[in-house]
Amino acid sequence: MDIEIRSDGSMVVEGYVNAVDRFSRELYGHKGKFIEKVEPNVFKRALEMADSISMLLNHDSRRKLADTKDGSLELVEDAIGLRARAIVTDPEVIQEGKKGNLKGWSFGFRNLKDSWEEDGEIQKRTLHDIDLMEVSLLTITPAYIATSVSVRSEEIETRSVEDAPKTAPTTEELVKDSQRAFEQQMLDIDIWLLKNKKSH
Repeated sequence: MDIEIRSDGSMVVEGYVNAVDRFSRELYGHKGKFIEKVEPNVFKRALEMADSISMLLNHDSRRKLADTKDGSLELVEDAIGLRARAIVTDPEVIQEGKKGNLKGWSFGFRNLKDSWEEDGEIQKRTLHDIDLMEVSLLTITPAYIATSVSVRSEEIETRSVEDAPKTAPTTEELVKDSQRAFEQQMLDIDIWLLKNKKSH
C-alpha cells in the first residue's frame, strides 16, 4: 500500500485490493474447506456493471471514505488484479495513515457465478462473475490473507488482504490457527463498530 499525504491535508492511498488468477489461502464456508481464485476480467466486468462503488473503513457503511461516482476512488483491473487509488479527506483515517495503522484492503462481493472442483481433501472454487459491493481500508489486522468473513449478511462475502504479508504459513498452521484468527477478527470488528457507534 502506497500512502501520500498532500500539502492540502488530504491523503492518497494506492494498492492492490486483490489479485486475479491466484488461489487464496484456505477458506472455510458452508461447503467446508476450500481455496479460491478470481478469474481474469471478473473485476473488470463488475466495475462496468456498477453504478458506483464506495470505499469504506473496516466495512462500516457509516464510514464512507471515497466513491467512484465522484471520482475520489478509482478502481481498475490490470494484469495483476484489482487496483485502487483513492483520495481520502477523513481526518481520523489520515491520522491512522500517518501512524502506519492502515493494515490492508478488503472487498465485499455477492457471488453471481462460480464453479467448484474437487481436489483431494480440499475443494477449489473459481469466481466467474461477481457483484462488487464495496472495497474497504482496514485499520484492524486481517486474520490472514484472503480470509472469508461475513460482515453484513450471509450473501455478502469479504476477502481481506494483508498489506505486507509475511512468509506463507503451512497448511497445518493455517488449520490450527484459522478458528482462533476468525474469532479474533470478528471480535476486532465488533469492538471497532461499538467504539465508533458511541462516538458518532
